[in-house]
Amino acid sequence: MNQKNDNNKPFLESILAIGISTIYMLIAIYFLPVLGILFPAAFIVLGIRNGMKYNITSMIISTLLLGLFADKTIGFFILLAFAPISIALNYLIKKRKSSQEIMLYTTIVALISYIITITLLGKITGISFVNQIEEAFSQVLKSQIKLLKDMGLSSYEMYETTDNLKNIYEYMILIIPSTIIMFSMFTAFLNNIISTSILRKMGYGIVSVPRFSYFKLPDNIILGTIVIYVGVFILRALKVTYHETILINVTLLISFFFFLEGLAVIIFYLNKSRLNKVIKGILIIFIIATVPLSAIISIIGFLDIIFDFRRIRRRI
Repeated sequence: MNQKNDNNKPFLESILAIGISTIYMLIAIYFLPVLGILFPAAFIVLGIRNGMKYNITSMIISTLLLGLFADKTIGFFILLAFAPISIALNYLIKKRKSSQEIMLYTTIVALISYIITITLLGKITGISFVNQIEEAFSQVLKSQIKLLKDMGLSSYEMYETTDNLKNIYEYMILIIPSTIIMFSMFTAFLNNIISTSILRKMGYGIVSVPRFSYFKLPDNIILGTIVIYVGVFILRALKVTYHETILINVTLLISFFFFLEGLAVIIFYLNKSRLNKVIKGILIIFIIATVPLSAIISIIGFLDIIFDFRRIRRRI
């Protein structure tokens, strides 16, 4: 009897993972699409517990159901975007790779998956991803201009505000490449931490849950940053097309990485303090949401690479 229950366990867990993930993704599609990045988590847990084939098969069934309930192409593109990430995380966690290796490899896999998905989607629809974003921004701009007119602003105020909005939207178009990279990293990190946390709670003891407070960039990141900027300025000197766009995206990415390390330092010391968890949470949200603080946090991250404030080099 116990043997029969053991044989049925993977099947029942697969049904549960398919049901939960399909309902969750339908909610994400219709209400808040960005939540969809957590779609692979249940399948990763399933695959580590019962084998890779359960991960892949269950995700295929779930995306077929999504195609049936939502749109026939949606399921295909969800599978294309998330199956590689799910498989990569399943393999790397099972092989007990370090948090740094898992983050690096899954971010690369996520990035490639997103680029392929975006490219293929553009070919099928006949509209490129950038053009879709530009069109969306154009519609938002028109709505905001109409709202400004209704507010009774003067011609000069209208001109100044509209010009500022256009500059913001143009900048957002320029940083699409770096945004996709950051989004890939975000996808990899969240699915890693959620799936490993679930596995730990289920008694899967070999899983090491990554702690953001111990996030650390490679020690040679500063040298690498110098080399990258030298390369970008060579492109500028050679008047290579889009060199300014490359410079903007490189600067944003490097600032983002330093910001992550600086935030990790702050969270590390907050965890060592005796502050209430709720207060810690509020402080962290405040720090992340306060734009003027981002430069200071990035500087802290830069200095941590040099001085190792947390004294964690010997541990990793």
